[in-house]
Amino acid sequence: MRNYMRRKYWHKYLALTVPFALSFLFFHTPCKYTAQTAASAALSAVPDDPYEAFIFGSRSFSNLVVSVVAEEESLYGEETGIISSQYMQRGAESEREIRLFVYDQDGTPLIRQNAGIRVSGAASRTAPRKSFRIIARKEYDKSFPVFTYNLWGGRTTVDGRSQPIDKYSSFILHAVRLDADSTGIHNSVGYELARKAGIVDASPTTPAAFYINGVYQGAYFLMPAKNDLAIAELYNIADPGQIELVSVFEGEKTGEQTHPEVLEEYLNFVSFVQNSDVNDPSIIAAIERQMDVEQYLRYCAVNLLLANGDWSDNNLMVWRCQNNSLPYQDGRWRFFLFDLDWIGSPPELVADTFQNLLQTNDNYNLLHSLMENPRWRQQFRDIVYEMEAAAFYMESIEGVFAREEARMLDEVTYDFQSEAFPTYLQYSVYSDPLTEEDYITLDDRGLLIENFKSNLLKAPEMVNECLRVYLP
Repeated sequence: MRNYMRRKYWHKYLALTVPFALSFLFFHTPCKYTAQTAASAALSAVPDDPYEAFIFGSRSFSNLVVSVVAEEESLYGEETGIISSQYMQRGAESEREIRLFVYDQDGTPLIRQNAGIRVSGAASRTAPRKSFRIIARKEYDKSFPVFTYNLWGGRTTVDGRSQPIDKYSSFILHAVRLDADSTGIHNSVGYELARKAGIVDASPTTPAAFYINGVYQGAYFLMPAKNDLAIAELYNIADPGQIELVSVFEGEKTGEQTHPEVLEEYLNFVSFVQNSDVNDPSIIAAIERQMDVEQYLRYCAVNLLLANGDWSDNNLMVWRCQNNSLPYQDGRWRFFLFDLDWIGSPPELVADTFQNLLQTNDNYNLLHSLMENPRWRQQFRDIVYEMEAAAFYMESIEGVFAREEARMLDEVTYDFQSEAFPTYLQYSVYSDPLTEEDYITLDDRGLLIENFKSNLLKAPEMVNECLRVYLP
């Protein structure tokens, strides 16, 4: 199944276009301010969405609707388009100004303001159906320099104070497509199970229909961003500048490392752990002073129980905050759970991953060294069993699957019947033309979900077997 889902289709990107007249209206014609919009106190006074009537007149919705309005050239132009295959920029230079509209399923506006958009992800940037980061800035909208509508039903800080997060600087529009979250519920199932298992920073997710300039892009889901500003918001850190964050394998995936100085410090710590006697009291104290060991053990345990097949040698994000003598602000390294597209891997892959973690130092692995300490070894076993009791048992897993499928089913069903569906199937903008055998049906998706659930149900016993064999 993994090989099939990773199969590349070498096909040129199917460009998404809109009539010139609509683009002209966006940039040159003021729109009327509706009574419905005026009634909402938290909406910027930007012109209305010129595509609103068309979008809501074309179909009904069960989830949120995100509508982005932007200059076509800024998105699809060969020289400057951030979505075009010829211009795969990153960082601030890849950001383009948009008008952002988020509606509930009945068409009531929830967010309406000027904002920025970037392509999000690493290798997935080459897919026709891309993920995006949406950014609020005062340079775009002086009245609304942040987002204030809670897209996830009431988030709070995880620093022990549980303060409402009523302002945030960005969020992710995560694409649903065949080789990444192919079911549309991989990530949402994974994060929900992780939250049940006690991972306090596991992301919430909200399904949405996504449109650019009135053109349907497919089924997406919304989730908080994972950058220093988002971490500051989540952990109630007053100064984001005190946070050091690094994606460890970013250089291998993209050809460059955004924060090489932070990576160097982290890898120096990894080398220290791997080359030290972890039963020496002074070494134990040094490790615990520099890393939240319990949090790391929980991070490893939940990835194993989720049968994450794209994790131990990839998708490793670590961070720390200057020591301010506050929760999570103690100068210690911590690990961020993200990118759950490939959870639910086959049991044999879970066993291989666990064995490698316990027997090698490959890929900057710390678990091998830490398990040489009897106290940490017992703590890790206890964490696994605690998570299994809290979340990773049959009734819990099946219940999460049922809830997440109920949230996403209508939008995925529409997606499979839409003109955007070929972008769901394609691995890359360089893929060959699709053939009839490349297409899948909703029944095929049902089989993908059943395979996903079956593997996830098998994962706890495989993890337990590995504990019995490798950590007796």
